[in-house]
Amino acid sequence: MDVKFSWKKRFLWIPPIVIGALVIFFAPSMKQKPPQTNKVASPKVVRIMAIAPRNIQPTASGYGYIEPANDWQVQSELSGTVMWTSENLSPGAIIKKGEVVLKIDTAPFLLTKAQLDAQLEVAILKDQTIQSSLTIAQQDFELQTAELARFERLNNTGNISKIERDASKRQLLNSQQQLQTLKNSLLINQAEKKVIISQLDVVALDIEKTTLRAPFDSRITEVNIGIAEYINRGELLLKADGLDAAEVSAQFPIGKMRPLRKSAQSNALSNNLHADLQATVELQAADRIISWPAIVDRTGALLDVQTQSQSIVVNIPTPYQQATPGERPPLVRNTFVKVTLKAPVLKKQLLLPMTAIHDNKVYTLDKDNKLLIKSVEIDFMQQQIVVIRSGLEIGDKVILSPLSPAIEGMTLKPQQDTKSINWLEQTTGFKLEKNNKEKAQL
Repeated sequence: MDVKFSWKKRFLWIPPIVIGALVIFFAPSMKQKPPQTNKVASPKVVRIMAIAPRNIQPTASGYGYIEPANDWQVQSELSGTVMWTSENLSPGAIIKKGEVVLKIDTAPFLLTKAQLDAQLEVAILKDQTIQSSLTIAQQDFELQTAELARFERLNNTGNISKIERDASKRQLLNSQQQLQTLKNSLLINQAEKKVIISQLDVVALDIEKTTLRAPFDSRITEVNIGIAEYINRGELLLKADGLDAAEVSAQFPIGKMRPLRKSAQSNALSNNLHADLQATVELQAADRIISWPAIVDRTGALLDVQTQSQSIVVNIPTPYQQATPGERPPLVRNTFVKVTLKAPVLKKQLLLPMTAIHDNKVYTLDKDNKLLIKSVEIDFMQQQIVVIRSGLEIGDKVILSPLSPAIEGMTLKPQQDTKSINWLEQTTGFKLEKNNKEKAQL
């Protein structure tokens, strides 16, 4: 069956197509643009710290090994047999000052003394004999002198011959020669007697040396002799460390010592060069640090060739008296310790954290909170703290935050860095005075 449409129905599809074409054509012009905004980026927030004068105490740390201030190395001054040793003569034992350590057999020395005593008695007896002979010779000489004088007078008067006078004169010369010989013998005998007496003094000293006593309180570290052993002169018998004081020769880099000398007024040639320094010796135990107060004694004689470090010798008085079992050990030889030196406090210094330094430049804010880059000169550094010599002034606002890029003149928003200020105070150990604190908060 054929369906017939009227002409109107046949053209109904044309209006939708026309409308669609018009919509597609005018759609771009009808699209709205997004709203325009004129919003400006806010300044970057940075942490700052205002410069204010602060105190700092220069310190330096070095390391070294404990040694006794006094040690006792006993070399035998005699040859002989050891006849007695102390029960404390063993490594690790402590001996008191004046305590007898060992004794050497005195028999050979007593025998020598007996021989010398006999020789001295002979010399004394000989001296007495010569004195008696000398008295007689003196009297004979005086008689011969008087006799010659009488013969001279008789010869002048012609009562005796010249031959008799010459014979008297010859007897006087013989008497004089005998008198002089006795005088010389007396002098020689007296000199020999002095030699014997000095030899007796030497023997007495040797007998005293056969008993070995400790010169000071000490701890024995090495024993090379035993009872009934024969020892030779110069042989090493034992070693001991003194207990009165200990020393540490600690090594310090040369550069680390310069800040400690800033406030020193001593002459470089003086032995009291380090008299103004405080010293502390620390031992790292398993769970804690044990410390001893020390005294800076002297500078080492040489620099270390490899590290170019300087040695400073510090002295710890009475380390054994300070020892407490279970709490504080005695400082024995070869204990590895840390030595901290402190100089007098430097006042009114300009300090900054090391992170605020960028190739010897510092980022600051001007009065309009714009970035201002300043060049600075560093005096010294200590524990991540930089001491500024020049380039900054009190009240300058130093930026502690990292800036990348750092464009001078850029606007920033400052925020006080309380955490860094507290760290600075804790590290130096000094707080700002009230007036300086107000300046630092400007």
